[in-house]
Amino acid sequence: MHNLVMRTIISQKNPTSFKNSQLIVQIRELRKKVHFVLFCVLIEFIREGVRSGFCGSRGAAILYAEERSIVMKKQIVSGLISAVMALTLLAGCGSSSSGSAAPAAGGGDAKSENKYEMAYVLSTRDEYLGLLEENVAAAADELGVGMEMKYAGEDSQKMIDCISAAKTEGKDAVLVNLNAAEDAQACIEAAGDMKVVFINRVPADYGVLGESAAAVASDENTSGAYQGEYLAEYFANKGQTEVSYVLLRGTEGLVHTNLRTDKALEAMEAAGIKLTEAACIHANYNRVTARDAFAADVIGKEVKYDCIISNNDAMALGAIAALNEAGIDPKAAPIVGIDATQDGQDAIKSGEMAMTVFQSAPGQAKSSVQAAINMLEGKDLAEGTECEVASDCPYVLYFPFEPITAENVDSLK
Repeated sequence: MHNLVMRTIISQKNPTSFKNSQLIVQIRELRKKVHFVLFCVLIEFIREGVRSGFCGSRGAAILYAEERSIVMKKQIVSGLISAVMALTLLAGCGSSSSGSAAPAAGGGDAKSENKYEMAYVLSTRDEYLGLLEENVAAAADELGVGMEMKYAGEDSQKMIDCISAAKTEGKDAVLVNLNAAEDAQACIEAAGDMKVVFINRVPADYGVLGESAAAVASDENTSGAYQGEYLAEYFANKGQTEVSYVLLRGTEGLVHTNLRTDKALEAMEAAGIKLTEAACIHANYNRVTARDAFAADVIGKEVKYDCIISNNDAMALGAIAALNEAGIDPKAAPIVGIDATQDGQDAIKSGEMAMTVFQSAPGQAKSSVQAAINMLEGKDLAEGTECEVASDCPYVLYFPFEPITAENVDSLK
């Protein structure tokens, strides 16, 4: 216990070490679990110890002069750290409870207040997945389901561990946002008797799905196609048949990264456009990564292009930010994205982004929770979901995409 306090105090003198330590990762996650006031008391005492030299050469003198005060503070901190450590052990996968009447640590009667208890295992948080997480929590509340969020941090093994933890905790079902499409079989095996719903990201092989494992997403064969069709019409109206493009690619190893890219290009080629790749930036669906890479590899190298095709809105917005910072008008060439996030919609309204594709976070979230309930109750998978059943697999549900331009962006709620 003393060593934990000492490491924390020392880290206050070394911000870089503090940020990179495992402790700060745990504390950041635990801020949602520990009452904010108690957290502040802990941090303030640590800082006071550094300022006063409590851990330095003057420690003995201070301890002698303020013995009673220090002893009391040490007792408080000891108790708080014990609570933090206990919560850390419970958190295992970086979890937090949400949904209707989150279960108490000691069990209690929270279980009886919910129809079912589920977990949602997230691979990571980006702008869209953060929105999806919020909507999963809201859907759980609406449908009377307890939902615990577990964070895998882009780590496939940690994802398996989170699923195993949910099984041990007695969850009825688990929603999984895959870290990699090839991880699906391992996830299903880790789930054991729990029902599994893969949300937003589908398995590489639909053959692993069945009565106890399904997927809810949107048909990525159409999202990229909508982008390509829009650009094909745009250049046809200009009488332009040869087009150079900058591609902003999402995370490799995910099915939808490939489909969004391939279908956009195929749609343009099918319209008779000869394509040339001016640059390809791998930005992992991240706005800041896209901004920095676009500034260096496109603007910095004076790459010429006719359009920007982005696998999501966040990366498109990163490119827009880079262009604005360089004093270049983003409206000079059409930029297309996917997701129709709020920032994406705003960019459509301002004209900085030409089009996007609406991927309904509320629709996918509620449909995923409902699909899990349907599996538990032996009902038709699509009942109450507003989804279409995939033509190539009865265990995959698609919530429809919708192309968004300046003409219909105001129709989104």
